[in-house]
Amino acid sequence: MLLPILRPVTFRFSITLAPRARKVAVVGPFNGWDPTVHPLVRTVAGHWAITVFLPPGRLVYCFVVDGVSRPDPSVRARLLNGRGSEYSVYDIL
Repeated sequence: MLLPILRPVTFRFSITLAPRARKVAVVGPFNGWDPTVHPLVRTVAGHWAITVFLPPGRLVYCFVVDGVSRPDPSVRARLLNGRGSEYSVYDIL
């Protein structure tokens, strides 16, 4: 059985979108929607970031900023989540 080749996916969230944020994480089915699994790190370049290795396919995710879910502002594709907000959608090639 062949394992899928994992691709590096870097998630970035601009500090200017939430200048007082204390915690930012990325969540999706790939981590059980658990914000403690993939916390982003604040960088000197002016954003929060993390690189996660994921298999090719459709990626549904959002950021959690101080406990509040937010779609990725840099990705236009969205999916309604049925709770009044949206998830971001990105295809990993």
